[in-house]
This record gives sequence, C-alpha cells and structure tokens, in this order.
Amino acid sequence: MKRLTSIITCLSAAVLLSGCIGAVGITQPSALTAGPGFIVTNVQGGTLVLENGVVPTKTGEACSKEILGLFASGDNRVETAMANGGITQLVYVQHALKSYALGAYARVCTIARGN
Repeated sequence: MKRLTSIITCLSAAVLLSGCIGAVGITQPSALTAGPGFIVTNVQGGTLVLENGVVPTKTGEACSKEILGLFASGDNRVETAMANGGITQLVYVQHALKSYALGAYARVCTIARGN
C-alpha cells in the first residue's frame, strides 16, 4: 500500500509539474525573449517585419490560454489576428506570452499590425 501511494504521488506531481511548464515550454520560440519568471512572465517579442517602411494603422490580436497544462483553448493564428483587426495587408507580427506561477495559467497571443 505504501508503494502504491508513492507511485500515485509521483504521477500526480509529474502531471502537475508538466502543467507548470506546458505553455512556457511549448510556445512559439520567438515569444521567449527572456526566461520564464517564477511568479509572473510578461514578455513580448519575436517581431517579424513583412513590409519594411509601411506604417501600420490597424492592430489585431488572437490568443490562446492554458490552465495547469490540463486545459487549453483558443486560436492564436496570424490569420485570426488579422481578421480580428480587419487587416488585409500585414506589416508585422509579434508574439506575447503572459504566465503566472510557472505556467499554472498562461496566455499566448499573436499580435498582427497592418492596414
């Protein structure tokens, strides 16, 4: 019985800890311009310039979120961000990552700017 309790404890810890790194460890690499914070991570980065010299007038955002590595939902595609901002000509794309308590809750967004 003691061995079974130890196995269950180890498996539970593995599941919970995988949730802590789920969104932080498996996101678009460009969002990770800095290491994840222990309590809070709020990082923007990975700008991909598509039209150099063009000034964007519209912004669109598409996000997905994850809770404890167990529940994830959302759509953070560039196409969705463009549609949300009414963008037809894409100027540049950025990514943003917010997470709390080592990824217990995480939000990954794609930010599209254009005209």
